[in-house]
Amino acid sequence: MKKRPLFLIVFLLGVILMTGQGTGFCKGYPRFFQGVRPMGMGGAFTAVADDENALFYNPAGLSNISTLNLGILNPMIDISDNSIDLISDAGDIDMNNTGEVAELLRKYVGDQQHLRASLFPYVGFNVANTGVMIGGLAQANMDTDIRNPVWPEAHVDYAADYGVLGGIGGKIPFQDLKLGATLKIINRQSLREVYTATDIADDNFEDRFEDDLSSDTRISLDIGTIYTLPFIEWAQTDIALAVQNIPSMEFGDDMDVETQANLGFAMSKSFAGFKLVGAMDYLDLTNAIGEDSDWAKRIHMGAELQFPIILALRAGLNQGYGTVGAAVSFWVIRFDFATYAEEVGAYAGQRSDRRYMGQFTIGW
Repeated sequence: MKKRPLFLIVFLLGVILMTGQGTGFCKGYPRFFQGVRPMGMGGAFTAVADDENALFYNPAGLSNISTLNLGILNPMIDISDNSIDLISDAGDIDMNNTGEVAELLRKYVGDQQHLRASLFPYVGFNVANTGVMIGGLAQANMDTDIRNPVWPEAHVDYAADYGVLGGIGGKIPFQDLKLGATLKIINRQSLREVYTATDIADDNFEDRFEDDLSSDTRISLDIGTIYTLPFIEWAQTDIALAVQNIPSMEFGDDMDVETQANLGFAMSKSFAGFKLVGAMDYLDLTNAIGEDSDWAKRIHMGAELQFPIILALRAGLNQGYGTVGAAVSFWVIRFDFATYAEEVGAYAGQRSDRRYMGQFTIGW
């Protein structure tokens, strides 16, 4: 009898529980939520924020909502290159055999394993020139670092969130300034544990995994602003500031979501039915995330070209690594894809982890 490998068990538990994302053992930059469109643009979205991602990046962007926005079904998956290979290899071994599990883990010593899945149905609308959006979030994230080639150990960092978000954004009488806020009520189930090949091959491993989970609920607020520079006429030019997670969401066991301030800049120009957007972000202005202090890991740049119908193309730099993304839309169906590399070392350029994101959406 074959048993699913550790990361598949974690994934299935997260989906079944309908439950985010924590900091990794490998120093991946901690972010509560990552959208496919922003990551295709290198993660630079603070000053763009003109769709449902505004709830997570900058609620001031909700002021751009002019009609009904609805996401009925929008499952997303985010997986690393290494995990794709591990899944393929795991299908060829007996996961109840300690020796075979040890050999599998040994093959991937030093490789970051990453898997995330999310679901975020939402509805947004405009009331008295003010954008309002409400959504329900379910996401599960796992990062694993396999160490010790003599007797491999899987250092697992797992978080599963579910909750409700509500946001509002609008223009104040001074028409070039937009303000917004998002309220988040989040329950997190999480663990940070080390498992050996013997643990994983044990018939009771799934029960042990559930027993290791801790759970807590927190309420937090994001606030944001976007200012359109009035003296640049040839293109819309925005600067933005978003302060997220006020107060910090303290879930324990190093799984906290810290308060941070993000600065963004964006320029957009429409021509012949096309729209070109360029953006740049600098995350965590005050270095509130103390264990991750490298300034280069905080820099994100990207661009998007929106075609008159059906297609949008994206590209950027995430922590110095290239990103590419695209969206294809047919009436109420949209598919988004992005590939990016995450720095999982102590500084940008040390150790990258290539990842792939895909999302299928029914809505408008």
